[in-house]
Amino acid sequence: MEKEIRCPYILFKIAGSLYCINSKYISTIVQLPNYSTIPAAPANVTGMFKYRNEVIQMLDLRVTFGLKSISDECRDFEDMIDARKQDHINWVKELERFINEGGSFHLATDPHQCALGKWYDSFKTDNLTITNHLRKIEEPHERLHLAADEADRCKKDCENCQREECLYKILKRAKEESMPTILNLLDQTKELFRSTIYKEMVLILDGIRWGIVVDEIVSVEELDTIAGRDQDPMVSHCSYINQVMESPKSEDLIFELNTKSLSAKLKELEAAY
Repeated sequence: MEKEIRCPYILFKIAGSLYCINSKYISTIVQLPNYSTIPAAPANVTGMFKYRNEVIQMLDLRVTFGLKSISDECRDFEDMIDARKQDHINWVKELERFINEGGSFHLATDPHQCALGKWYDSFKTDNLTITNHLRKIEEPHERLHLAADEADRCKKDCENCQREECLYKILKRAKEESMPTILNLLDQTKELFRSTIYKEMVLILDGIRWGIVVDEIVSVEELDTIAGRDQDPMVSHCSYINQVMESPKSEDLIFELNTKSLSAKLKELEAAY
């Protein structure tokens, strides 16, 4: 009797969770190429592209699982960054009002308490390119927020400095140095996220001219089934999940795609349009 050949699994991420599919079902993996959308196609059919003289249709697993598409998530992220840019444009306007008109300063002076600072402090990623880039924001962002305290001290201690000249220099640094630097870095952040975080991959299924779109490929390795989890009620109620697996390299649960259900879904989609 021939020994069964074990094929490794392809691990990938969907909205932060780990999934896998046996590599024997996959012919190749490519970055999401330029593609054509299909008129009147279901929302989870991304489109189609030509690969090695075959037309490959793509199934978006995020949308299939009822999650937000990565393009929508990217758009939401860019909208958030644009909002943080506007926050700091408004912050400098408030600084100018405070310097010229007096009264109280009404916005955050602590760089960790504004919306950008809170997002920055809570954001986590294993992507070193993103991490190194975001570190560049720290210093100019902190320097900008300190300008409000500097202006306040200058106003209260004007006997020991040239008050008008001092305040002018504080505002000039904020408007012409710190703020433009922050705005430029935030624009670069959008570009980096689009090219590194929101860069989907396509696993082309063997023999059926369909590809499944995933967030990113994590690894190719052998996995073990977690004993007793194949009968988990939560798993059995999801037709797209076959079983729960684990890797010695990660503590996270890994959900194996049910290839039979997936194939049935693809046939259903083809029949629908």
